[in-house]
Amino acid sequence: MMLVARRAAATHRGLSTVAVTGASGYIGSYVVAELLARGHSVRAAVRGCDANPAKAAHLLALPGGDRVTLIDGGDLSVDGSFDEAFAGADAVVHTAATVVVGADAAIADASIDGVRNVLRSVDRAPTVQRFIHTSSIAAIQRYDKGAGHVFSEADFNDWSTIENGDAYGYGKTRGEIIARAHFAEGDQSRKFVALNPGIVVGPVMTKAHTKASPLFVRDLIYGNAVPNSEGANFVDVRDVAAAHATALEKAEELDGMRFVLVNDHPCMNILGLGAAAAASFPDYDLRSVPLLPPWKLSLAMAASHLPVVGKYAMTEFQRLLMTTPIHFSNTLAKTHVLDAGFIPLKTSLEDAITSMVALGITPKMKK
Repeated sequence: MMLVARRAAATHRGLSTVAVTGASGYIGSYVVAELLARGHSVRAAVRGCDANPAKAAHLLALPGGDRVTLIDGGDLSVDGSFDEAFAGADAVVHTAATVVVGADAAIADASIDGVRNVLRSVDRAPTVQRFIHTSSIAAIQRYDKGAGHVFSEADFNDWSTIENGDAYGYGKTRGEIIARAHFAEGDQSRKFVALNPGIVVGPVMTKAHTKASPLFVRDLIYGNAVPNSEGANFVDVRDVAAAHATALEKAEELDGMRFVLVNDHPCMNILGLGAAAAASFPDYDLRSVPLLPPWKLSLAMAASHLPVVGKYAMTEFQRLLMTTPIHFSNTLAKTHVLDAGFIPLKTSLEDAITSMVALGITPKMKK
């Protein structure tokens, strides 16, 4: 199991002090690890770390952890809560987010207001010259394209709305647009790059990380039900971290660009993770349990077309999520920020399960 991505640390272009929002989170922790491996110093914004030192202890334990400065703050809902973390930093990597696919208007508000609060803190930190924004493929994919459409960086998701049930996709799209416009219309010496990862999997550092996107893998171990999502595209957390660090270091030439981050595995139903895991760990009881068995899925989909009451059975977004494959091109990321390509899903899944077992998450991991 590799802690950080495979790109050599020697690729950095000048050392810097980087503020990372959501630094103790899943993506944030690996971004911190990658930045340290490349020689940078990190100002890690971790809400509540003063009262709960264990929340960020894994960051200080990383190789190069003596170059991590923990700063208690970073509440997306509070203007000014990132000011201390950004003060004196050369760059900001914004990974903090609330991730609940679908969800309601509150999730969209959290994403949009959170970006605005982060940007206000950036404007109060004149030393910050580079901003790397963690967006999502949810800000790219949409459900009004033909079945054969291959999504790329040229696509923006203006299909998702709160009304059709995809508040998360709406919020991620609006958040990226707001951040992009902020730098396009502001100080031109400041550089902006957006990264749009798929479902992020791979090894975890803490048990808290298993409640982020690796939850789909954790559910295999626990035997919990998972969504019948037909359009799942995955990427390894180590590749995501490497892309963030490279985008930071190459921000001058990548300014204004965005990058789809998905591995080379074809789009799949999330339920397929069970078979993949079972193939890698044949001695253990690992399988995917569908959230909706076929008969319930068919019934809910039929009911969703009813006028007025249909949305209570299943929103338009949920119906399309269950039935529509979504395909992406990752060519641009390979060319510009991931020269070695993407870690295969098989490896990501094996390392995720191995790391969870090492943390003691093993209720189904028995012969």
